[in-house]
Amino acid sequence: MKQTALRMALAAVVAGTLSHAALAANERITLMVGGMEKQIYLPAKLAEQLGYFKEEGLDVELVNEPAGVDAENELIAGQVQGVVGFYDHTIDLQSKGKFIESVVQFSHTPGEVELIATRLADKIKSPADSGARR
Repeated sequence: MKQTALRMALAAVVAGTLSHAALAANERITLMVGGMEKQIYLPAKLAEQLGYFKEEGLDVELVNEPAGVDAENELIAGQVQGVVGFYDHTIDLQSKGKFIESVVQFSHTPGEVELIATRLADKIKSPADSGARR
């Protein structure tokens, strides 16, 4: 069941963020990922490595871009057909008169956490306790 949901979500991302011309011409589809090493974007890489894009007849290339804002610029410039990034970029772009639609949300939370060593768990309860100075 989970695998089916993942496939449907990924197919929706691809279909919803791509130009119809790219799909019609069976061209390579380039998706820029706003930080492929981030856990929240893991479904895109998993879909590629598990062959889900190919199963749907899609030739998808994932390109890593550490900054989501750079990924959105590439999408607007037409250099990529889709972006895997966080939904707040769509809000920011709308405020600038650019209308990009978020098609699929991969998770309910960003999926990123701060970790500390077990030996410090009783001493550090928040970032303020870490001793770091701003």
